[in-house]
Amino acid sequence: MSTRRRTIAAIALAVSAPFALSACGTSFGAQTNQQYQAGVGANLRTGPIGVYNGLFVDNGDGTATFSGGLLSDEAQTIESVTVDGAAKKLARPISLEPNALLTLGAAGEIVVRSDVAAGDYVTISFAATPGGDVSIEVPVVTRTEMYSDVAKRPTSPAEAEAPQAQESAPAEGDEGQSDTEQGDTSPGGS
Repeated sequence: MSTRRRTIAAIALAVSAPFALSACGTSFGAQTNQQYQAGVGANLRTGPIGVYNGLFVDNGDGTATFSGGLLSDEAQTIESVTVDGAAKKLARPISLEPNALLTLGAAGEIVVRSDVAAGDYVTISFAATPGGDVSIEVPVVTRTEMYSDVAKRPTSPAEAEAPQAQESAPAEGDEGQSDTEQGDTSPGGS
C-alpha cells in the first residue's frame, strides 16, 4: 500500500472515529428513546369536554377525590359522573364556560366512595349537557404533599357552618338528640 493511501486512510479514520464513538456512548437507553409525560394525570383533547391532568387522589379512607382541569368550546353543565360503572349524582352541578379552563379538586367537587387504591386506573365518565358523555381512564395516586390542596371531602356552605354549630354547647334538653333528630337547619334544607 502506498504512503498516500495510508495517509488518506489515517485521516478518514481520525475524522470518523469521534462520530462512531459518540454514538456508542448513548446506547439503547438514551433519553431520546424514553417516553416523557410532564404530568401524572391523563389528558383527553377530543370530544365536547377536554380533560387535562385528570387523576384521583386516594384519601386513605375508602374515598378518592378527582383532580384535573376541564375545558369546553361551549357552555356545558355536568350533573353526574360515572366511575368504573358506578353512577354518582353531584351535590352541585359543575358549569363550564366556553373556552375557560375550570380546575377541579380544591373544593372536592367529585369525591367517590370506591375500593380503588393508589396505583390503580379507573374510568370516569362526565355526563355533560348539551355535549353528551365523555370518558377517560385516569390514574389513582397516593395523597402526598403535592396533592395537599386537593380536598378530602366536598365542601359546601352548609358544611362550612357545621363545625361552628358542633362547637357550641347543646341547648337544654337537646343532649340526647342527634343532628338528624333535631332537623335540618341549613339554608335550603327541608
